[in-house]
Amino acid sequence: MNLQQKILESQKKLKIINKNKKEIFVKAKFGPSKITKIPLHLNEEMAFFIAAIIGDGHLKKSKFQVKIEMSNELIMNDIKKICSDLFKREFNIHKVKERERKAQSYSMCMDSKAIHNLLAHVYEIPIGKKSHLVKISKHIFNSNKSIKSAFLIGIMITDGGRRRRQVGLSTASKQLWKDLIKLFREIGINVLKDTWIYKKYNKEYYGISFKAENLKILMRRCRSGQTGQILLDKFNF
Repeated sequence: MNLQQKILESQKKLKIINKNKKEIFVKAKFGPSKITKIPLHLNEEMAFFIAAIIGDGHLKKSKFQVKIEMSNELIMNDIKKICSDLFKREFNIHKVKERERKAQSYSMCMDSKAIHNLLAHVYEIPIGKKSHLVKISKHIFNSNKSIKSAFLIGIMITDGGRRRRQVGLSTASKQLWKDLIKLFREIGINVLKDTWIYKKYNKEYYGISFKAENLKILMRRCRSGQTGQILLDKFNF
């Protein structure tokens, strides 16, 4: 089953309102619901969005909702715009109630069975708690370098930051760690890797790091100026 067939399969329980070679428009078969556009291909913006959900989002178990939360309001608004372009839906950003010793954060909840199914059944994002289970979809690995770079930009603006006097990230998922090392190498960035035990949870974590100047490789490889600008907003290099 190719990518387009998998996407159509993920939407089979919804009502198709319109369809062309690039996208379908769907809504719930019963009850009131908003029409959602679902792209039938993987582009840079979709790859970026998938990575952002892997980094700072999750798919709810109890409802067909996708939620993302982060402390950078500017980047959250950038993600909102990408969602509007991808799905032709407008989602609201809300301030999260302040928590002791934590920066103010912002959340966006996407109440959409169509998007939930797309992420879960096509792009392989686990439903519910996912930090130790998450991996990179084969569809990302099978894409071109521009799409791979957009995905890595999405990872870096959510999970990434300054690390070991360089830039990098850490994860509880060994498979994601391995996948990221491979994907970075495929676009020409060799990373340093490390592992350690987080004593508080007695759990192994996995890290990567590389020179900040290599972020420019991501921007050069990615044909989407929109996602490149978001990387600049995050790291200001």
